[in-house]
Amino acid sequence: MNVNAIRHDPIVGCYAYDCKTLIVKLETGKEVSCVNLYANDPYIGEQGAPWKGKKYVMKRVSELKHSLVWEVRVVPEYRRLQYYFEIESGTERAYMFDDGLHADLNGTAGRIVQYFKYAWLNSADVCTVPKWAEDVVWYQIFPDRFNRANGVKCSLDVPEWGDESRARFNSFYGGNIRGITEKLDYIKSLGIGGLYLTPIMLSDSNHRYNTHDYTLVDPNLGSQSDLVELIQKAHGMGLKIMLDAVFNHCGTEFFAWRDVVEYGRKSKYYDWFFINDEHFAKGKGNTKDGRYYSFAFVAGMPKLNTNNPEVMDYLTSVCKGWVKLGVDGIRFDVGNEISHRFLKKLRFELKALNPELYMLGEIWHRSLPWLLGDEYDSIMNFQFLESVNDFYVDKRMSTRELMYALNENYNNYYKQINGVLFNMLDNHDVDRAFTRCNSVDALLQELTILMTMPGSPCVYYGTETALAGEVLESHNRRCMPWREIDSGKHDGIICEFRKIVNLRKVFTEFKYGDIKWQFTDNDRFINYVWTSNGRQMEIAINATETALPFDAANGKVVYCRKYDGRALLSGGIVVNYR
Repeated sequence: MNVNAIRHDPIVGCYAYDCKTLIVKLETGKEVSCVNLYANDPYIGEQGAPWKGKKYVMKRVSELKHSLVWEVRVVPEYRRLQYYFEIESGTERAYMFDDGLHADLNGTAGRIVQYFKYAWLNSADVCTVPKWAEDVVWYQIFPDRFNRANGVKCSLDVPEWGDESRARFNSFYGGNIRGITEKLDYIKSLGIGGLYLTPIMLSDSNHRYNTHDYTLVDPNLGSQSDLVELIQKAHGMGLKIMLDAVFNHCGTEFFAWRDVVEYGRKSKYYDWFFINDEHFAKGKGNTKDGRYYSFAFVAGMPKLNTNNPEVMDYLTSVCKGWVKLGVDGIRFDVGNEISHRFLKKLRFELKALNPELYMLGEIWHRSLPWLLGDEYDSIMNFQFLESVNDFYVDKRMSTRELMYALNENYNNYYKQINGVLFNMLDNHDVDRAFTRCNSVDALLQELTILMTMPGSPCVYYGTETALAGEVLESHNRRCMPWREIDSGKHDGIICEFRKIVNLRKVFTEFKYGDIKWQFTDNDRFINYVWTSNGRQMEIAINATETALPFDAANGKVVYCRKYDGRALLSGGIVVNYR
């Protein structure tokens, strides 16, 4: 038995799924054949008598690259739990306690047994998330590049819509909020359930991540009434709205920063920032000289001190204003650099206004410390993006390696968090998915995986047309090609897009069921089955260059592409329901 592979983290390995249920997990080596959990209330026996746990047979739920994950659900009668594990591999047997592995259950006479414990299942401590987010497919919009409606006063010099001869990193095209409202019918027709807008507050950049005024909609995008109209019309169509909060840093025209630049240490806002040199305002270029802290050394984005109670109160009041307008979600830019203390305060106060508010953090790495139930509901799941991307750009990567990567991602978090993870294939900070996979077939396959995995999936505007673009010079933020869409040029791929999104709306097995990956001799044939309440949904994807045999005779084919009834052609997809 590989004892070095046996791991149990009581934080993510024993947690409350709801107010009655605990989920207990254990990782072992792949040679392990059986794991039993022995658990009970720590005070159940007579005083002085040996403690005995009830036996729970654990289920193998996923396979990682070097280990297996076992899981069981326990409903503790008295809301407390004391437990240990019994692990079997052939004729070998070991016991896992809080102080490590033991070969003998009884141990040395007189030795104190160190059991694992879940102290008390307090309902206030249960990690809860907005359940509605499980059912939403998000659509991310970069407002300057989505649609330009007439009638909005714009002080900018903008080119003809879509004219790329003037496309630069800092170019404006004049997209606005009314332009988004005008296209709600189109967005709804795609099967979308929610809109995520990148920043819309006053700024002098097209991306608006250097906020000048958190309380004022940028006049070049429209007005407060335009925003209210968008929210109300979206809600009337069953669409959610999520705004972008840039609280890690601000722009240099933010009132507090301007005051500090003018008055230095005498400014009452001096401690709202991280200033290390009294001559900070005289420096030029980036901030690698350390005169003050900023986002990514960008001098125009001074970092806000979210440890400061005044900053916390100010930004909390900003968010409360948005919640009162009716926004359903808030995405927090650079969400891993904001103080945990601020996020805990923010969640407490915002959830008091709207318990169903969806709080999303921009974090590019493993994020459990932010997802314990007292800060974010979800994070932007770049690990999902990277896993799917790597499979399609690296033809040496096998389906089994794709499974390992996805399983590792979901194994990081609580099950309720997995249900609302903000999964995506691209966004405004990375090359577009189509540019990376360079194939409509591959893009549709990636979308199929996105829509048939747990989470709250998001597609970047234009993905439904296979819009291309690299991060270089912000070409991943091209104008939405409305002329081409209206001409019917993209009808074929948009039709396929709608069908794939519809799978998520009609069939729910992948959200609540158990997944089983199936493997053939071909390393690039993706095949997994979701089972829930006796029903199954099978996804088969041919990511090879040749046709592969596949038989969907035992079910109803609810979506297919490049399938002749006997074989999946190269680039083919079959979703089979039975």
